[in-house]
Amino acid sequence: MFQTDSWLIRFLTRVCDLMILNILLILACVTVVLSGDGVVSLYAVTLRMHRGTEDSPGKSFLRVLRGNFIPSVPAALLLFVDVMLIAALRQILFAETLVLSPTLFVFFVIAAFFLTALLSYLFPLLARFENSFLHHLGNAARMAVVNLPVTFMLTAVNLLPVLLPLFFPQMTGVVIAFWLLIGFSAGAYVNSFYLNRIFH
Repeated sequence: MFQTDSWLIRFLTRVCDLMILNILLILACVTVVLSGDGVVSLYAVTLRMHRGTEDSPGKSFLRVLRGNFIPSVPAALLLFVDVMLIAALRQILFAETLVLSPTLFVFFVIAAFFLTALLSYLFPLLARFENSFLHHLGNAARMAVVNLPVTFMLTAVNLLPVLLPLFFPQMTGVVIAFWLLIGFSAGAYVNSFYLNRIFH
């Protein structure tokens, strides 16, 4: 069980790798300007982890981070809009007075869902392929429509840190702790398993 190639050692090694990636991502996002670059770097590493071509996730993350700032800026702006929209919707949902009509609220919820779905493909595409941003954006939209079951799964995984506290308020502290420790990289790792199949 405790041999270097045992399943337990491999599992613990992978958990440690994901924790390191999570910390690096959070540090990148704290700077705000590197948030998009950080997400691209995270997917670049997790996609390679599933392909078995990644030996040093932490070093690879930092290496990719240095080369993707400019290409990731438009995606980072979309991510900022998505995060702000989701945060605003959450505030509106718990507001004591009616801020938006129910119809308008549902419209913005659908818009936030579709934007999250688009970003679920956009960042991995930026991480995996060389192309112009508009081509990546178009490809992300097409993939989201063609692969609807996977799209719902990817989007649900990316929205879990918002949905879990919403439906289970008593778990808010646990959810925050988990996502600060490993949640973001674990979500990208799970998504990368399905994205690799689509990209092939």
